[in-house]
Amino acid sequence: MPKVEWFSKEGGLSEIYQSTQIQFAFLTAPKDGSKQCHPFVLCRDFLHDAVRCMIQKNSCGIYGFSYTYGKNPPIDMKRMRMLVTKKGMPEKDAETFKERMKHGLKLINHYEGIAGWTKSKLVRIKDDKRPNVWLFDGPIGWMKSPFLVSMYTFLIRLGDKYETIADFKTTEELTSKLDSVGKLPSKNGDNDITYIKQCFNKMHLIMKNVDKLFLADGSAKVDPIFSDAKVSLNSFHNNCGIWNLCRSNSPNKELNKEIADLK
Repeated sequence: MPKVEWFSKEGGLSEIYQSTQIQFAFLTAPKDGSKQCHPFVLCRDFLHDAVRCMIQKNSCGIYGFSYTYGKNPPIDMKRMRMLVTKKGMPEKDAETFKERMKHGLKLINHYEGIAGWTKSKLVRIKDDKRPNVWLFDGPIGWMKSPFLVSMYTFLIRLGDKYETIADFKTTEELTSKLDSVGKLPSKNGDNDITYIKQCFNKMHLIMKNVDKLFLADGSAKVDPIFSDAKVSLNSFHNNCGIWNLCRSNSPNKELNKEIADLK
């Protein structure tokens, strides 16, 4: 793993509380210098905002986050390359974090198997200044829709948060465990319980039908919603995550109906 060139400015973002304090950032391809593409974010919606800018070759600014094509380091559109760390984590928790990242990887690999994709890998970034950063290196499929970018990071966060979820062998077992977690009481304004309630029985179906749902059965290179001029930045940011997709609340009405009908 080459040395990462860290983004020069961090913080200054307006973000909803996240109990895990897990932060994410895209990493460039090695040919572009293995550079962190933007500040680490707690709010996963900023991630698909940045990918949209790469595809549209423009810039965006929302809730203190900004990404400018040609100015920020380029996001790798041929791989999912996601840096993950935990804000304010003490060194004594590093080994626990390592195991939980493996839990997240197991979840991701399971859904990759359903889609028939190659499997993501997990690599620890070796840097004394930032000792607890991990890289999830995955197949291109995850980059082809904002909903899939969101699902990828959602699974990482679930792996950190609910250790029992990762103890499964089949889709049925995993779905049952997610269902059980979704019935737990939400604490301290934590949204993930709410998200699981909507997503637990949809994610495997989404991956089973991934090309049909987002890529016109493989004829499109990326989800057309990335370039839909009718979808404002606010709508894209707020409604193109995996939760809004699973509850049929995306900006794409036809897609919403398809999701509602998945069985």
